[in-house]
Amino acid sequence: MTKVAYGTFPVLKAIEFSSNEETNQPLLPSSWTCTAILHPYAPPTDSNQLTNPFFQLCIASITFIENEILSVQVTGLEYGTWWYKITPLETTLSTDKGITWTSLKDTGWTLPTRNWLEENATYFKTSYLNWMEAQEVDWWKQPVKNSNAATWIWFDNKTKLPFRMMFGTPPPTSTTGDPKQLAFFQNFSFTYFSKFEAVSNPDTSIWNTPSIQGFNNGNPFNYKLIEWNHSFSMTTIMTPVDSKSMPLPTCVLYQWKSDEEYQEHRDRTQCTMMSQQYNPEAGFGTQVAMLYGRPPADMTNPPALSRDGYIFNENVYFTRGYPEPVVVNCRNIGLGQQPPTWASIPAVQGTIHATIIDNPVLCPNETVNIISALFPPTPQYPQGRYLWTWYSLLPNSDGSQSRPITFMESASEVSDEGTSLALADYFEWVRNPVGTWFDKEYFDLPTMCLHVPKRILFKK
Repeated sequence: MTKVAYGTFPVLKAIEFSSNEETNQPLLPSSWTCTAILHPYAPPTDSNQLTNPFFQLCIASITFIENEILSVQVTGLEYGTWWYKITPLETTLSTDKGITWTSLKDTGWTLPTRNWLEENATYFKTSYLNWMEAQEVDWWKQPVKNSNAATWIWFDNKTKLPFRMMFGTPPPTSTTGDPKQLAFFQNFSFTYFSKFEAVSNPDTSIWNTPSIQGFNNGNPFNYKLIEWNHSFSMTTIMTPVDSKSMPLPTCVLYQWKSDEEYQEHRDRTQCTMMSQQYNPEAGFGTQVAMLYGRPPADMTNPPALSRDGYIFNENVYFTRGYPEPVVVNCRNIGLGQQPPTWASIPAVQGTIHATIIDNPVLCPNETVNIISALFPPTPQYPQGRYLWTWYSLLPNSDGSQSRPITFMESASEVSDEGTSLALADYFEWVRNPVGTWFDKEYFDLPTMCLHVPKRILFKK
């Protein structure tokens, strides 16, 4: 059983939330313009999908006039430009920056209103979004109709304008939408707004190439993919994609000893402790994911728990002032710890899509790489789904040594058995000195977990 829990690990500062007295749903201006970074759900499967923007990282310049138009001008980072005009009567598209137009049928898109939330949307808390503390945001959860999933929208606490969105469920197809969700935006899994402002009488008749301060397409500086430190701890906010759950303040302990130092399963372990303090109906206080890494390739008798993973729920009781965790239940997930070089594993196809330098809204005083990795196929995405992560380079780094900012899984499965986690935003991050490791007791597996059925995902 774990000897620590979220908020108790001595070197980490707990994440701070506040609650607004004013929790009315944000009402957008009657006319506005914004610039967005759009993260797709998945890569393309064939050349036919290169005729739309929804299978690549894009930037867009978007303008809205109430009851009249949503004008979306998109530039793909790999190919193409698209200009969509959504009105109360139709949706039209130009792929030559407005020279010629085509009417699109049955897109499923409807012109948005000034309120991006519905009556059943829930305000969660207000906090900084990550360790950069660029702005405080209000967290809003919007359940998706006819689904167990939820869409999350983060509004700037001062301006009440959107800063970020994550869609909990994909659209019906890559090029069509659900009329009950936000037109166009829903066809991307994850969106950041580098600018969002009210504008009087905006012009929607002229093409304006989207531009973001400090944004560099591709990998022009030849940065390397990230490589995790061999021993660190951090705090995160983990956000589930299911509509019933609120975010989980989380503490992570990670260590990966070299082949020469490896002796037992606890030498390569990730312990993720997720607090249920904002989900009192869960019936337990903490959920723990204990993942064990693969042993050295030449080890003839590897430990039984190597490359294995478990999730267990526990409550902590204090006996004479000493915390005593009691496990409620446990299950095997058949998936172990990832190595420090996980982003460079050929199967995940880790790719740096863009670098942002010192953007005052997205990453003040920081250089950030936007990186994708590929998750295993699903029936909806046989080519695999994207995992998107942002990392800030440490001083004088070639990219490999970077600090995590955010990590999200596109189209995360909503399941009663799973954690339904789709997003992690990172805060405190402490690297242990070289040769310093965590107490092995932190990575002990509860006895109950040793007797649960195994779930085999991959051959060992």
